[in-house]
Amino acid sequence: MSLKMRFTPLLLTALILLLAMLLFSSAGAVAPSASTTDNLYGVALVSGSEGWAVGGAGTIQHFDGSSWTLIASGTTSDLFSVSFGPPTNPNPSAGFAVGGSGGTAVALYWGGVSWFTITNGLTGPDAQRLASVFALSSTDAWAVDGVTGAFWHWSGQAGLGGGWNMVGSASVGLNSVFMTDPTDGWAVGSGGVIYRYAGGGWTMYTSVGQTLNSVFFLDQNEGWAVGVGGVLYHYVSGTWTGPVSPAPTTQSLNSVFMTDPTDGWAVGAGGTILQYSNGVWTLLQNLSGTTQDLNSLSFAGSSGWAVGNVGTLISLTSQAPQGLPSATFESVYLSSSGDGWVVGCSTGGCGSGAGEPVLVHWNGNSFTRGTSAAITSDLFSVFMLTTSEGWAVGGIGTTPVILHYTGGSWVQVPAPPTGGVLRSVFMVDSGNGWAVGDHGAILHYAGSAWGMVAAPTQNNLRSVFMVGGSDGWAVGDAGTILRYQGVNGQWIIYPSPTTSQINSVFLLDPSHGWAVGAGGAILHFDGSIWLNVAGPVSTNLNAVIQVTQQQAWAVGDSATILQWTGYSWNQFTPIPSLSGNPNLNSIYLLNNGFGFVVGAPAAPGSQGTILLAPNMTPIPEAPQPQLLMWIGILAVLAIGTSLRRKIRPPKRPRG
Repeated sequence: MSLKMRFTPLLLTALILLLAMLLFSSAGAVAPSASTTDNLYGVALVSGSEGWAVGGAGTIQHFDGSSWTLIASGTTSDLFSVSFGPPTNPNPSAGFAVGGSGGTAVALYWGGVSWFTITNGLTGPDAQRLASVFALSSTDAWAVDGVTGAFWHWSGQAGLGGGWNMVGSASVGLNSVFMTDPTDGWAVGSGGVIYRYAGGGWTMYTSVGQTLNSVFFLDQNEGWAVGVGGVLYHYVSGTWTGPVSPAPTTQSLNSVFMTDPTDGWAVGAGGTILQYSNGVWTLLQNLSGTTQDLNSLSFAGSSGWAVGNVGTLISLTSQAPQGLPSATFESVYLSSSGDGWVVGCSTGGCGSGAGEPVLVHWNGNSFTRGTSAAITSDLFSVFMLTTSEGWAVGGIGTTPVILHYTGGSWVQVPAPPTGGVLRSVFMVDSGNGWAVGDHGAILHYAGSAWGMVAAPTQNNLRSVFMVGGSDGWAVGDAGTILRYQGVNGQWIIYPSPTTSQINSVFLLDPSHGWAVGAGGAILHFDGSIWLNVAGPVSTNLNAVIQVTQQQAWAVGDSATILQWTGYSWNQFTPIPSLSGNPNLNSIYLLNNGFGFVVGAPAAPGSQGTILLAPNMTPIPEAPQPQLLMWIGILAVLAIGTSLRRKIRPPKRPRG
């Protein structure tokens, strides 16, 4: 096909501005620079351009906005925690660091020039290893002992008569302390003990049974605690609940930090990083790039750092967003050129039930992982009603899975026991939808719940498409074609010209449609009957979309792309050509020609394949912000290529 490109001055201006913005945005990336191999146990940011980290053998590092450098501490004792005041109001000129070695506790103070020891009063058998410190101000701080469970309070001015006083003791060692104000605070520790400071004293509040390593409060009414085995506990208005289930990890969590009630982070063993967004904790696979234990994290605004063993320093904000995982993409749906979703097999591999669900959001500039409260399963189909509501279906083994997108996150909803996975979903509107799957399963959504309806076949069904509320089609194995007509409210078997597996069906209107399947099978519907149409390939075809009577597309295995030109189906070769010949599983196009094709990774360990329509240009594997720049350039070129096209908006490309 010949595509004629016309660059208007407006288009050229837009492209130049886009490049300038993306290049400028890349200048702010900060590369971590470790300057020690000692374990780092604590970190505190006082701003996006200044922070402190402490660790083994008296290690203290300072961040100046571009790099980390070692600063003299005056001690060789291990340091486990550092605080420059409440996270929302730090004081860069007043910091506390605590620790201990050999049964002797140590405390340091930063007054704006250097670190010096402040151990006045910090003596006796109850001062062995201070595990955590929280500064309220330069004259008011709390620390807890990880061995003895002692509560230590600092009052007074460092160097001018201030000192530590022991104010009670817990029954076991304590690992973390957090104060919401001078009269209210929390501490957690071994065996899951939770203590509260109120009325001038510390008292046992509750115990959850699993050792807690870190506690963080947003205010007096809400907080989080994390610990051994990946447990996460939530405090709201007087009650601790948890552990959060399903747990996103079984790795021990060592630190938690909330930037606001809807956004938070936790880090732990083996490089584990979790993110909390819109009510769901999600494991961010391979975000840290390390298997070292991460021991602490801190944020100042949108800037964040995590620290860990062997001098590990990770800038959370300079990491590429969780974008395109190494997973097989199965379905794509676009609400507009600026919003859409891609779903696929779990990151552990198709059929494995391992890793995490794959839900990738397109925001018009980049791909980021969506959050989900669901079991790990494969997802085979996604359909968006609006940018704020949609459905995805799939499953693992004999368990079907249905996810509903609302309120900014994906939540699993009850699915009838079909005995297999669901392969396709189509929503007529917010109160009317259909899903099909293995063993002839047909589900109907009538506004409140999904229920099974009678099916005339036991063959696996792989795609469903509704022309309206009273007319629809479903296709599947052994050439199965079913039709739904609202007159009788039933699905019936419709004559099929093939016994090949049919993978996808799409109707432009009640009288024009296409279906594709195994062995290169192509079927056309003329309003009365389905007929075989000759095709140029024998590879499996997995998805089809029709945009006008003269234009349709199909994609399939081994990087197969076919185009219908009104007279015949012809192979289409992307420029540049695809490497690795990945299987392509789904296609979606908008009325301006913008769209995506998605599929399997081109090679083991690579990201799932995404091609940008209409030229079917591969989106390269590149770190942010280079990926943003490539996508931006390709998007402008794609839309420019299609300026003179008149394409009807498709309703649904593939089940």
